[in-house]
Amino acid sequence: MRIESFSLVGITAAVLIAASGDSLADPAVDRNNPGTGNGTLDIRADVDAFHEAGGFVTEFSVRVRDGLGAPVTGAAVTIANTGFGEVTLLDPTGLGNYIAERSAFHEGDFTLRIVSGSDVVEGVVLGGPGIHTIAEPTEAKIVADQDLTVRWDVPSEARSAEVETRDYGPLLLPDTGAVIIPGASNPANPEQRIHVFRFNEVDIAGGLVGSRMRVQVRQSVEFLIVE
Repeated sequence: MRIESFSLVGITAAVLIAASGDSLADPAVDRNNPGTGNGTLDIRADVDAFHEAGGFVTEFSVRVRDGLGAPVTGAAVTIANTGFGEVTLLDPTGLGNYIAERSAFHEGDFTLRIVSGSDVVEGVVLGGPGIHTIAEPTEAKIVADQDLTVRWDVPSEARSAEVETRDYGPLLLPDTGAVIIPGASNPANPEQRIHVFRFNEVDIAGGLVGSRMRVQVRQSVEFLIVE
């Protein structure tokens, strides 16, 4: 069968630098640490890695509020990773929304620290799920109305995965490395694509109830033809 218009949105060694560590193949949740703090800050922290035309991009964001829901400004907010080093997040709008961006993604775990006057949250460790690739489908032309197997590698088992096409999902499932899309959800489509997203999350013990830190790694296969 001739391959037509197939593009795997993936990664290259030039873009990615793996962080060192003895247990990066262990399940990501096993490396989580809720950290410590004085329980005065409401925190939503995210590490979002996705692929663009020039390579991987990682966006860091941390929303910080006090117990009344008011923005906490002027805080020192950092996320550290062996490959990235210590990343300082800034609050450009002065609304307690701290952000940073890097043109790469590094494997390994992420450590969060927030200091705002006497309010401190530190030692929060979020296990990185590693960088996956989509192994199947391998051909650009797919038979319509037939079950479609989607497979991806699992360098470190994530807390969950999500699979979506233009006609299926999003389906949240365990990070098993495979899912079968039923034929009824695989109709003819000349511009199909498959997303496989993998997640890990840790509750932040040193923050207010509901505080959490999350990482998402996104990979896609584009320009599939289903007929």
